[in-house]
Amino acid sequence: MRNRQSGLTFLGLLLLILVVGTWVYAGIRLTPIYLEYMKIVSTLDKVQDEFSANPGTTEQMIRIAVDKHFDVEYVNIITQKDLIIKRDGDVFRVTASYEETAPFAFNIYFLVTFDRTVEIQIR
Repeated sequence: MRNRQSGLTFLGLLLLILVVGTWVYAGIRLTPIYLEYMKIVSTLDKVQDEFSANPGTTEQMIRIAVDKHFDVEYVNIITQKDLIIKRDGDVFRVTASYEETAPFAFNIYFLVTFDRTVEIQIR
């Protein structure tokens, strides 16, 4: 009678731990960047809700509101030069477009690009 062994060898286990560990470490390095992005999305949505259907809205008012929300949320990854506000008729388009890097190992970095646009209707 043949005895068939089944299971994982020590080398296979080490390889599995290496692959899974690499993905977990990458997730740990990228999570703060995505959490910061979620704060920015939340801020832009709040500003959109504040100024929708407000006929007296100006670009300066939107910038001030965004700055205040960024201060409250402790967002420091994005600057005013990354925030583009354009008026097109009775719509303000507020765009937050930026890139962020996260170190991975040695001289290997992750480059993450974010681009979020909201439209504020004014009448």
